Amino acid sequence: MSVGTYYDRYWTEEGFNPTGQGPFPELERVLEEHARAGERWLDVGCGDGRTAGTWLARRGCAYVGVDLSATAVERAREAGLHARVIDDASELPFEDETFAGVIAVEVLEHVFEPQRAVAEFRRILQPGGVLFISLPNVAYWRRRLELLLLGRFDPVGDDLSVEQPWRDPHIRFFSPKTLTRMLRSEGFTPEVHGYAGGFLADVPKIGYRFFWGRSSSAYAWAERRMPNLLGRRIYAVAVKSG
Repeated sequence: MSVGTYYDRYWTEEGFNPTGQGPFPELERVLEEHARAGERWLDVGCGDGRTAGTWLARRGCAYVGVDLSATAVERAREAGLHARVIDDASELPFEDETFAGVIAVEVLEHVFEPQRAVAEFRRILQPGGVLFISLPNVAYWRRRLELLLLGRFDPVGDDLSVEQPWRDPHIRFFSPKTLTRMLRSEGFTPEVHGYAGGFLADVPKIGYRFFWGRSSSAYAWAERRMPNLLGRRIYAVAVKSG
């Protein structure tokens, strides 16, 4: 089975089908601060485009989404968004310095060589352009306890990850420290934060769909101080220097 075929099925009712619900609070704050009408923004691994595409389009940005899945791209196009199929996030079909922003939400953990994808993001970003990345935190306290007490590892790729981890789509794993090191190795100076913690985000079946990216104020306060331990997911923001 090809990678494209795998993700085509991933984006159907037979697969995980992770339909977007608009930008989660951390992403929305970054977009509010940095995205301006008329700018060109790239959404890598765009899925159906609803995580960021509709938000950016409503604000007059020139949105471009790319994904391995033709099924996902078709859904984005049905929503009125500009999207296209790519073969590899580490070989993007765009000229140097053509985007004011690049978004990669839950993407790098799926990529065989994520450092090459990050290098591509830097190549296509304009000087002063903004990179936003989010992905799961392998060092999250619950993942540690599961491995220590239950002897199991949850790759958190979909709703069958605990039962069948061997077929999970996540193939690379990061903590805040390793994500920071990788981004620095490719020329970025990132700010890395934890988010999406709290017990509701871990409720089987419904946590991802209804509580992903939403922490209580008390937990969010603690996450900011101990993202390595308390952040269920992590996000990085970096500006490309000239």
